[in-house]
Amino acid sequence: MSEIVVHRFKGWGIFNHIVLYFTIGCIFGTYWEEIMCIVRTLWQTGTFEWVSRRGLLYGPFSPVYGMGAVLIYLIFGTAFRKKAPSIPECFIGGAVLGGVLEYVLSWAQEMLFGTISWDYSEKFLNINGRTTIPYMIVWGALIVVFAHFVFPLIEKFYRSITPRTMNIACAVLGVFLALDIGISVLATARQSMRRAGNTADNALEVFLDKYYDDERMLKTYSNARTVQKQK
Repeated sequence: MSEIVVHRFKGWGIFNHIVLYFTIGCIFGTYWEEIMCIVRTLWQTGTFEWVSRRGLLYGPFSPVYGMGAVLIYLIFGTAFRKKAPSIPECFIGGAVLGGVLEYVLSWAQEMLFGTISWDYSEKFLNINGRTTIPYMIVWGALIVVFAHFVFPLIEKFYRSITPRTMNIACAVLGVFLALDIGISVLATARQSMRRAGNTADNALEVFLDKYYDDERMLKTYSNARTVQKQK
């Protein structure tokens, strides 16, 4: 296991780490999902098919994984503690955290937008179709790898960049991600309103209908499925 020097981060350091790990998690999750889709389709049909699994309108970003990466880093990372938790602690804690995160985000998406992006109802040992025990085990294994091997490498890279350069880069990236998340949430909410038959009543809704119509939203969020909101 790699060891790193411990620094108590404040201000810009905390912000930079949140942005950095959120971005890494988003990108990793997007391509992980897309590659798994390719492998599954090849195995089942023998054909190659690339399906978008991103969660934001701009860039290869999946916020579910981004939020997971930040939580994992804060809980299991080594920048705020002397060393990473033990492998059993990472595995068990990571499995529970991954399952809870998947479950809560799936429920929140359904409540807010009337859609779900994953449904494990047909999977073995699923929990209300929102997560599964086998997937939680995968989460645990991934967190062991990240906490003990990937995080130290990222920290080494972080400290190889001058603070000023890192501050500027993370500030620009943070603003971009905030705007990307904002427009993605607005466009998704407006799509839900269109499904309910609500016509555009103001300039913002007209703008969203023009530039983020159902065709574009379906192309971006091809895995989203409409469901009835629970009462």
